[in-house]
Amino acid sequence: MKLVKVNLLSADKHVTTEDRTGHAPVKFFLSPLLTFAIFLASFAIGRMTLSQESALAFAEQLDNIPIIGQMRHLMSSPDRKLAGEQDDRINILLLGMGGEGHEGPFLTDTIMVASIKPGTNKVALLSIPRDLIVPLPKFGWRKVNSANAFGELQNSGRGADFTRTILEGLLGIDIPYYVRVDFEGFKSVIDSVGGVDIYVERNFTDYTYPTRNYGIQMVSFKKGWQHMSGEESLKFARSRHGSNGEGSDFARAQRQQKVISALKDKLLSAKTFKNPSTIANTMAALQSNISTNLQLGEILRLARMAQKVEHLDITHKIIDNGPDSPLTDSNFGGAYVLVPKNDDWTGLRQIAANLFDLAKPDDSAPTPPPSADLAPLQKARVEIQNGTGKSGQARVTATTLQNAGFQIVKIGNADSFGYPESVIYDLTKGKKSAELDKLKAALNAKEGKRMPTALADTAGVDFVVIIGKNALNGG
Repeated sequence: MKLVKVNLLSADKHVTTEDRTGHAPVKFFLSPLLTFAIFLASFAIGRMTLSQESALAFAEQLDNIPIIGQMRHLMSSPDRKLAGEQDDRINILLLGMGGEGHEGPFLTDTIMVASIKPGTNKVALLSIPRDLIVPLPKFGWRKVNSANAFGELQNSGRGADFTRTILEGLLGIDIPYYVRVDFEGFKSVIDSVGGVDIYVERNFTDYTYPTRNYGIQMVSFKKGWQHMSGEESLKFARSRHGSNGEGSDFARAQRQQKVISALKDKLLSAKTFKNPSTIANTMAALQSNISTNLQLGEILRLARMAQKVEHLDITHKIIDNGPDSPLTDSNFGGAYVLVPKNDDWTGLRQIAANLFDLAKPDDSAPTPPPSADLAPLQKARVEIQNGTGKSGQARVTATTLQNAGFQIVKIGNADSFGYPESVIYDLTKGKKSAELDKLKAALNAKEGKRMPTALADTAGVDFVVIIGKNALNGG
């Protein structure tokens, strides 16, 4: 590949966040769309949704959270104007990475630019494909999802700012702010608000979704409105090899934008606002999982803007490899990559410049049910019995099934250690056939047709799994 004629790091772009704002990055509590900032403002801005009693309780809980006590003086301070506000466009880079305990912890699965137009209360989300290849100073041509990792390699804690600088030059727009969240932070904020409601456009199954121990598992989703926990939302957003048209990075980018929009709706709901405990728990959960260069005064100003944004005012644009896209498929060093057509970055820059004209609302989802929240998906309850004779095998299997979305209610030894194959007994009598199929695939197990007498009176369990010796051989 020849070097394209575009200066990704011109002199005016090659500044650090500290140079730009006078402050080093802050690591604490922000959601992917920054609407989590409203939690800070909910007490400050007139306590408009809380009774006096609730407001006092909220204040007491805030005092128990590290850092919050340092922010008291800001609660009555004027907002701090945001960079880009004078041009009616505020750009914020959103990054999602695996974090500690995941393969490639600093590779960014999610790369998105959120643009806010205060004059019309509009928000546009632009998804950047992770396979886009770009030149990184000192490291050569690399996929853009590795920019954060190489930035961390150069200067710990500065990976997000390095990525921000690269994308400024790539897209030809100012991106003064970034927010970076890891998987644990993503899950914790969704769980702290009780899950999110997401419309799944089509049934799909991914048989190779990664586990924390570098294995694989099966995940599946059904068409229609679903209430998802943090773990389920993460799987929905991360799945890369789904069936039924959901196996591309572009389909994944669309799902990621769905999750962010759903989270925004939940964070700004009256139900969330009126629960001080939910607010405090969310803030506490996020402290160690999210970093940003936004300062507190800027967060408060964003909070006020976020209140005015309606669901239909959030539009989406995904840069893919379609015939009208400025990008095309290629191969670089034996790896699949996306490159600009004819080595011309103009098309990409035009999309970024005209994002509000090109982005479209998500009109695929019908109106949600009238209930305030959809009924939560109930996890299948599983008892695990070790029939292998190898100590600890039940706990290993329990971890696998927990990662696959099952609730483990009991583990122990089977009636004997002579089971050659893993077997599953369905105590629901076929009422949870999808979960049964998922168990079979996860464990390479068969269904037991004749239930042992000892299991006949088992209560509070959907499935009993007996681990056989084939599990010791990985099959």
